[in-house]
Amino acid sequence: MYSYLYSFIQKLILKKSLNSDAASLLKLLKVKNVIDIGCGDSDVLNYYKFEKNQKYFGYEAEGYFINKLKKKFKEKNILFFKSNINDIDFNKFNPKNSLILMIGVLHHLDDLSIKKFLSKTKEFKILSIDAVILPNQNLVTKILYYLDRGNYIRYLNDYKKLLVNFKYKLIHNRYLRLPYDHVMFFKNIKKTDINNLIDSNK
Repeated sequence: MYSYLYSFIQKLILKKSLNSDAASLLKLLKVKNVIDIGCGDSDVLNYYKFEKNQKYFGYEAEGYFINKLKKKFKEKNILFFKSNINDIDFNKFNPKNSLILMIGVLHHLDDLSIKKFLSKTKEFKILSIDAVILPNQNLVTKILYYLDRGNYIRYLNDYKKLLVNFKYKLIHNRYLRLPYDHVMFFKNIKKTDINNLIDSNK
């Protein structure tokens, strides 16, 4: 029940889906496998139609979402698994043609879990979008951070210390109807591709 209410409130204040940017990146990269960690309601599927030679793997720890998604999506190349990040077997994927999405996930993970994940995915293309603490942030932003379910919204430098070899782009007031700051971290993806998708989807 809490998952449903939280999802409903998020939709009320959402101006633009974070996953719409993820979908734009998928159109540019044309990878064969998309590994969506913490997929929630798999919103990216509302913005990107997977071709027959592509596969989507949605991983979510909360059974509510998985049960709902399995009823909604019957395609053979759209797959869902009840799993947390530590239990995913990344060895079954070819890193060269796979993209890992982590949309609003990092602020739910402690440092150790992130380090374990990174040790398994060094060669993968990775896109992460998450909340970030910045100097002189708006009071509304601070309140929203306080109300968030995640316990690990970090300062930019703390993210950078964890996500070594990642590039990043700060994003202000793009996704919510209220003041809010996000940071997009990405690895093995061209910075020009990220800049183009941000500029083209304003």
